[in-house]
Amino acid sequence: MLVLGIESTCDETAVAIVKDGKEVLSNIIASQIKDHQPWSGVVPEIASRLHLKKIIPLTEEACKTAGVELKDVDLIASSNRPGLIGGLIIGTAVAKSYAWMLDKPFIGINHMEGHLYSSHITCDIEFPYVGLLVSGGHTMIIIVKSHTEYEVIGTTIDDALGEALDKVAKHYNIGYPGGPAIEKAALDGDKDKFHFPISNLYKSDRQYDVSYSGIKTAAINHLEKYLVNPGDTYTVNDIAASFQHKAFDMLFRKVKKASIDYKIPRIVVGGGVSANQYLRQMFATLTDTQVYFPSLKYATDNAAMIAAYAYHKFQETGADGLDTGVYPRVTGFKISLVQ
Repeated sequence: MLVLGIESTCDETAVAIVKDGKEVLSNIIASQIKDHQPWSGVVPEIASRLHLKKIIPLTEEACKTAGVELKDVDLIASSNRPGLIGGLIIGTAVAKSYAWMLDKPFIGINHMEGHLYSSHITCDIEFPYVGLLVSGGHTMIIIVKSHTEYEVIGTTIDDALGEALDKVAKHYNIGYPGGPAIEKAALDGDKDKFHFPISNLYKSDRQYDVSYSGIKTAAINHLEKYLVNPGDTYTVNDIAASFQHKAFDMLFRKVKKASIDYKIPRIVVGGGVSANQYLRQMFATLTDTQVYFPSLKYATDNAAMIAAYAYHKFQETGADGLDTGVYPRVTGFKISLVQ
């Protein structure tokens, strides 16, 4: 089955064609990073206009690269939740228009489900596993039982990890996007220079949850208080290294605990922050656990993960109606990704 996938939830416009959930025939991405750099963050109106400008040419390029015509596609999918409302509307409207015009089935895909599936594109992964999703807008720990059956056991109670990285990077003018900028700056820093605090969420109903508001505030507003040796000199690189280490270590410990508690020796990491090499090195220390990360080209927002996951979801749920809406926010993350 050939699936055309469209991704437009934030600041990447992407179109891909994937065969049978595995074989990526094309994966075309138009990044908007340079367009948003002057504001050190995504400007929704700019993002929407760029999606509108690029999405049709990208679809044509994706078909050309894959060596197929649009009429040859069997299923058309778009990310329709969660994300910026303008981008969701544009991507989903275009996908549904193609489906109507070609008389093909359409299916809406949860962007986070796409990220969860991204490691499956290049790896054969046994179920069940502990899933970790880390991105600019979401941080979740999930017990995954099948491609469409899972339980969210932990999430952030305030800021997402990617959001915290962005805000610290912006405050210290480290660069944009914040995650890659902090990772680069941290290479020349001392991770033990600051002992930033982490929230102690270990009660039974919160034991897998995380919080990044406190550590972010400490790094931005109360920096000197957490210097290991008061009076020492330090650099922005030390701030980046210490913040990155503490923020990732908190998440690493929670995921490791979930793996032990649920007796599941497999961990799958997805989302834009999964591209971070320090995070990958941290999980590589789990020698008694199988750990899977997506290929770097599928770690950040892309359409291949949308098209690939759509293949599996379609097998189980069938197509969506052309009256399917878009949902900027998804409620009930503690229960399910799809509510």
